[in-house]
Formats: sequence, C-alpha cells, structure tokens
Amino acid sequence: MADEVVGGPRDSAEWHPSKYALWSERWGDADNAPTSILLRHPTAPFLVTVPAIDDPNMQRVGNEYLKAVTENPDIDPPIPPLPVFTTDSRNFFNRDSGFFRWLPLAWPPANPDDDDAGNPFVSFRVERKSRAGTLVDRTVILVASEWIPDPAPNADSDGPPRGHFLGSGFGIRVVAHVRPANGEYEIRITGLTASLPFSPYSTFRVFDLIKNNEFAEIFRTASLSLVKAEMSEQLGLKNQSVSIRGVRIATTSDGKTPLVRWQATSKPETVAGRTRATPYSFVFSGTPTEAGALVSKVELVADALTPGHAWVFPLDPASQEPPTDLRKRRPTRSEEALEHYRHNEEITAYEADPLIYPPPPNPEPPGFIEDARVVVCPGFVLADRLPPAYPYPPQPYPKTVDLPGTSAPLVRSNDFAAISAYNNVRQFFERLDAYGIDAVSYFRIASLPLKVFYRSGVRPGPGKDGQTVNARVLPEGWLVDYVGPTKFGDRPILQLHLALADLSTRARKPWDGKARSPIEPLGIAADARWIWHEIGHVLLMCSVGELEFRFAHSAGDALAAIVSDPQSQLAGDANWRGATFPWVFTPRRHDRCVSHGWSWGGTLHYAMSQVPDSTPPRRKGYWTEQILSSSLFRLYRAIGGDTKLVGTKNQPDQFARESASHYSVYLIMRGIQILPTSTTVLTNEPDQLVSALIDADIGTIRWDVNWDVTFPPPPYSTKSFSFHRIGGCVHKVIRWAFEVQGLYAVPGTITNAPGLPPPVDVYILDRRPLSEASPYGDIVYGPGSYNPVSLDWERHQSGSDAPPLWQADQSAIVVSGGNISVKVGNRGSQQATNVVVTAWWHAWPSGSPPPKWTSPVSTTWEPCHPSSGSGLTIDPGAPPVEFAFTFNPPSSGTRYLVLAIATCADDAANTDPMTLLPCSQMPSKLIDLVPNDNNLGLVVVGP
Repeated sequence: MADEVVGGPRDSAEWHPSKYALWSERWGDADNAPTSILLRHPTAPFLVTVPAIDDPNMQRVGNEYLKAVTENPDIDPPIPPLPVFTTDSRNFFNRDSGFFRWLPLAWPPANPDDDDAGNPFVSFRVERKSRAGTLVDRTVILVASEWIPDPAPNADSDGPPRGHFLGSGFGIRVVAHVRPANGEYEIRITGLTASLPFSPYSTFRVFDLIKNNEFAEIFRTASLSLVKAEMSEQLGLKNQSVSIRGVRIATTSDGKTPLVRWQATSKPETVAGRTRATPYSFVFSGTPTEAGALVSKVELVADALTPGHAWVFPLDPASQEPPTDLRKRRPTRSEEALEHYRHNEEITAYEADPLIYPPPPNPEPPGFIEDARVVVCPGFVLADRLPPAYPYPPQPYPKTVDLPGTSAPLVRSNDFAAISAYNNVRQFFERLDAYGIDAVSYFRIASLPLKVFYRSGVRPGPGKDGQTVNARVLPEGWLVDYVGPTKFGDRPILQLHLALADLSTRARKPWDGKARSPIEPLGIAADARWIWHEIGHVLLMCSVGELEFRFAHSAGDALAAIVSDPQSQLAGDANWRGATFPWVFTPRRHDRCVSHGWSWGGTLHYAMSQVPDSTPPRRKGYWTEQILSSSLFRLYRAIGGDTKLVGTKNQPDQFARESASHYSVYLIMRGIQILPTSTTVLTNEPDQLVSALIDADIGTIRWDVNWDVTFPPPPYSTKSFSFHRIGGCVHKVIRWAFEVQGLYAVPGTITNAPGLPPPVDVYILDRRPLSEASPYGDIVYGPGSYNPVSLDWERHQSGSDAPPLWQADQSAIVVSGGNISVKVGNRGSQQATNVVVTAWWHAWPSGSPPPKWTSPVSTTWEPCHPSSGSGLTIDPGAPPVEFAFTFNPPSSGTRYLVLAIATCADDAANTDPMTLLPCSQMPSKLIDLVPNDNNLGLVVVGP
C-alpha cells in the first residue's frame, strides 16, 4: 500500500470516544422496536492492530467493536446487543444471541473458477490500485446476516458447520479501513449500520421452531422446486422461470406454526441476448413448503491501425453554449444545426472494429473480461437483422459501424446512436479505471459485460415498440437460488436499453441504389446526461442487488449534473444551471429549494419516509431523487464546483471545477460500492448513504487522477488535467450538504427548512455569506456553514487585499504585532467542552505555492504561544469565545500565513492526529483543508 502509519495514538482496542463524536440514529416499528440502526464516528475511530486480513482476525475485531458499542453509555439512542457468531462457530442455539453470523471475507474471489465464486453472501474488500498496480487504499466491509443450521450441521467435523444464510435483509455492516503498520495492519472502524428482525420475524418467536428443524424444508431442492412451480402457476410464468433470492422466517402469534416470506425474481427468456419480457421481483407469504399468497409484485426495471474515428457530442448541444437561443439547439433542430456541436474522437482501434470496451486484444489472453458491449438490435434496426459474416464472439452480436474518419453518420441515424452509446458508456468504465477501481470487483452482484441496446423499446408501458423518449436498465435474472452454490458466471448480466431522444423529427440517408434507406430518429444514447442517469441504476444493481435506493430513485440525476457541470456553458445562468436534463428535456432539477418542500424532513419526502421498513422496495421516487441530486450537487459546489478564475467575476476555473466534479463522482461510486447487498443488510434511510459517502472519503488515502477534458463551445479545446487530493478533508461537508436539504430535522415533524447541525460544531468564522441566494429565495445557513463559494486563491495575495470568502473573517483572527486573537463559536445544540485552539504561522515567499499543512509532529509551521487559558467551554449559539496567542513575527516585509485550529473531543479538527484521518497524517493542501473544515481559519499577513 502507498502509505504506512507508524504507531498511531491508539494501538489497542481501548476506545473511549467523547459523547458527541458519536452519531447514532434508530428507526423503529409500530412497537418502537428497532428495525434499522446507524452509528457513525469518523473522527473517533475504533482502532486495533491485526497480523493479517482474514476471517479469524477481522471477525474477532468485529465482535470486539460490537461489544464496545453496546456497552458504551454515551451512545444515544443506544445500540442494542448485537452478538454475532464467527463463520466457523459450532454454537447454533443460544436464545439470547440471535442468528447473526459473519459472512466470510470472500470478495473479490481468490479463484474466480471456484464453484461458489459468485456467492452474494460475503463480506468484501473495496480496494483501489495505481496504474502500476500498487495498492493505494483498502476498506473491508464486514457483513453479518441471519444464518440457520442444517438438520445435521456437525456431520463433517473437519469442515465448516453446515447451514445457510437466509437472504432476509436482516444483518449488520461494519466499516473497517485498513492501513499497513509496522508489518501488521491498522484497522480503523468508523461506524456500522444494521437492519434488525422485528415483530413476527424476531428471534425469540422463531427460536424453538428453528431448534426443532421446522424450517429445514426451505433449503431442500425438492421443496424449492415445488414452491417455485406454485409461484410460476400463480404468476402465469413458465415453470421454474423463478429464482428465490431470500426468505424471512416468522411464526403465528402462538409461536407454533412456521411461516415464510419468500422473496423471488422472475427469469424472462433471453433470445439472442435480449430479454423479451419485463423481469419482476415478487414477495409471497407462505410456509416452508408452500409459496402461499402473492403480496408484492414490482418490475425490475429502472427508467430513466488506422483507428476508427467518429464525430460525437462531447457534451449535449444544449449545454455547449449559454442559454441564449437554446431553442436552436433542441433535438428537433436540423442536421446542420446539430452537426455544429460534434467533435471528432477516436472510438475504436480499427475502422471496422466491433463496439466492445475495452477492445479485445488479439490474441485474446486467458481471463479477459469485457466491460461493455453495444449489441445489434434486429427488432428495431433493419440493418441488424442479418448476422455478420465476421467471426464474431457468441451472441448477442456486437454492433459494428464503419468508421473511416472522413465522413460521419447522420445525427439522426442508427449508426450514430450506436457510436454515442459506446462513447458515453465507456466514459463510465474509463472513470472507474482512472479512480483506481477495478470494474470486475465493482460488479459484485452482477456479471460483466454490460449489454447496451442502442435502439430498443422500454417495458412496461406503451414504449415497447421503441417509440418513446426513455431508457431503462434491467437484469437478465439469477440462474440459481439463494442456497447456491453460485458460480462467478451465474450472477445476472445487466442490460441497458436506449430508446429515442425525439419523436417528431427523422432523417434518411441518401439512397445508394441498393439497400433500403429507412428514415431514422435521434437516439437518446446521444445525450450523455441520460446515460449517466442509467449508470446510477447500474451502480446500485451491481453493488446492492437492487436497481433503486429504498429512499430515492437513484443517484443518476446527481451523476448527470455533476459530470456535466464543469463543461456546461449553462452553468453561468443560475436558473439553467439547475436543469438536470436541458437537451432531451425532462423537468427534473438538482437545485431544489428546501423551503419549497424539497426536504428530507419535508413535504415531498414525507410519504416515502413513512413507508415501513417491512414494505418491499418503494419505486419511482423521482421527487426524492431531486432531493438527493440537490444534496449531492451542493456537495460538489461546496468543495470547489463554484470556483472562478482569480481576478474574474464569473469565468469558471476549469481545473478546480473538474477536480471537485471528479472527486464527487468518485465518492458517489465508492459510497455505493461499500453499501451491503440488500439480501444481507437493508439500506432504508438517506443517512445510511451519508455514512457510506463519509466512509468513502475518510477511507481514501491518496487520490491521484489524470483526465482529458474537451471544453465547448466550438471550436473545441482539449486539456489534460492531473488532480491530487488526500482523503478525509470533505466528510464534514458531506454531512452539511444533506443537513441543509432538510436531513436531521426534529424527528416526527414535517420541516421544510435546513435540518439541525451536529450536537457540537465549533467554528472559526469565515467570510462566507450567512445565507444563499437561489432562484427561489434566500436559504439561511448561519455562521460556520459550508455555503458554496469560489475556492480561488491569488498567489500574490497580500494582507491588505480583500481575502477570498473561504478565509477567516476579519474579526475571527486578528494579528497585531506579536499578538494573535482567535474567536471560536459553536453552531451546535450542546456545550463544546475542553476546546483547544492552536495557532501556527509559516512564511509564504513571493512566487512560491502556499505551504502544505503537515502533522504537528513533523510540521515546518511555527507554533504560537497561548497567553490565555486553553480547554475552554463554548456554549451553543453564544458569542464566540476568544483565545489569545503571542509569537515572534518574522521580519518586516515578510509575507506569512497564520493558521488557527480549534478542536475538541466532540468535534475534532480534520488535522487532529487523534482522528487518524489521512489528511491528519499526510501533507495536505490548505485549499483542501481550510474551506472544508470550519474548525480551521486562515489569514494572510504582510505585503
């Protein structure tokens, strides 16, 4: 791994976090029994060192952590006891323990050819590697879920006990960040989530039935065949076209009769690689030997060496120029009008290569796996009806477009739709590669390649003939039941179906005198924003096993907005910047105003938030998708997405915005990756996603990304960027971005306003406005917020210049001769106790970049001497408390920086070594540290 930690401040499992460094939430059923719990403590990790990353060590650490959590009296609401058996434990029947058992750490698989390499019931590693193949960082996701033994679990005394995970969705997820330390491994646990059995599914009700083997039939092949046949008959499906993905076990009120809630999916017939019918997810309520009654049916569909060159849209035409005359760039405009917005790019290595990514080497090495394949669409494209003469791979045949580089397919043509689909989908896989994420490892629940149908219909609904403006993602279906074994290739392949961008205008290629030349429309594949929306569903399905979040449609709108914004010429207009799909138009936005009901605690999320956890996945949450995209887009803006070039009023800083965009997209991708599979632990609440995003940030050590960007308007310019960040800098901004969209409101209330800050949130006032102006009115944030501002920094800034808005307010840090005054406030609701402030200075010679901050142990910064008491108490909402320092200032005429750091156990600064955050251990840029942590304040002094 790239960096080692040598002797951290806590090298044992002794853990004494401060009360308000722990964030706990609990959601309950009608009897107030907990159904979902969350615990987060990014700045107060549970720390222990282990000799190896394996099941015995990691499961031991997991149990030590759970014990420490349940015994901690400061956690409010408290965490109930969560005993978990180790994978090889032969203790099966302990009435007080429940049925939770750790899933083996088995993904990515050591051997993809093993019979059970595709097993979804695993704990897993999330790793990033450099282009040279060096491990950059690693996070281990420990997962425990319900497991019950076979009737003869100890039949093989030399092997593991015999039994099965239920796939009930009840379980525990523990996040453990791993770093090498002196030949061993430092384990830094920063939180957990859990979904717990409730009411009829609770342990004590079914315990005796399990002990008496009353549920043994749910794992037997013969019984499962009968249950699936009964399901198929009720649903009108072909026999055995159903796959059982999990069960929940329950009992009648008298505790004598076993009941089973069967969770299944259909397996539609696939012909030539295309799924002919809509796949569905079903829930039946029956017994161990009977399917029982159908209680839920939900479609598994998410709407929303001459190289070959082609002319493609580097960005949707609507976004390539300012909003003036945008109507002239609509999808209905002429070929000539739209042609102006295309750019020549290399698509394939050779002129007639199939549209497969990455291009298959010749000869193809063993183990080569395609990431994506654009396939022929014979039901919608006349030219695709005959199989090609070329010796292609097995069906579905990949699409081939002749790309001589001297002519371009018409914008309204099937060939352009195929090229655009390939070009836009490959950008997703190129980003995974640039971020150091292996695509095969990311696709934990689904198989590669992603099949892309560039011309298709959309089911269910009237768009099955392809005459619709829409797109969808669907899985082909599981080949095996939940009892396994599951081979690597048994996981379902995902299909991306793309329809049209416009129904009113079509074009016809000039007739060549031979082949028919039908009129052809503009494909929705040409709009990268729509592709990114569908990628949001792909991310969820291949990591979680469901196409949508249970609290929102997906993160696809946020991805579309954040990816496109740095290049978009609409970003200069406040109204048009918030339009998520300005070209192939749909009225969704990512700047929704919290006071108008677009609030996690407000009117437009209330109905979905009240759906019980016991209810199957809620679908079509487009309102809450806009709440989510508004939260995530604000995160992007706050960490650099609003940055302007120094000395200009409105000219975007392309580098800073691209850096913020890429890091935000990376956090979304990695955050979803570390969510648990839905059959092991459910993710029901938006705050669980917040925790995953925070863990994605604090689990990142070095983040180095190289990327080429083509900027409009025409004529285009392409720039190469190298981005560098250190993890742990933005986790507070992540929480704030959701807070001001209404999360963390007072429970039980409908609140169309920002939520509550953390209980303790100390701050050094900066120059940001206390409210944000929006097209819908001002939103008040108050002091100490992360209100998005330009994170520009003039290299020649002097003490007499007007500072940028992210630097300290003139009243917060005052330097006078050899004296420094620092004022610290508290925007929380509880007292901040034992607040310690340190002040440092560092020369900043003219013409040199600003110095980085390093750990106080090895820093080149000079400490200032406190002249007043340290360890003070700051009341919530009270006037800021003053801390005084003295120092020996540098000689007259020297420009220097003064950095003030406020920290306490309840709200540690990101630079505090006790947090073990990567940015507290490694040299970090001030422009990444100071704007993203209100515990820090910076001023420039001197000429």
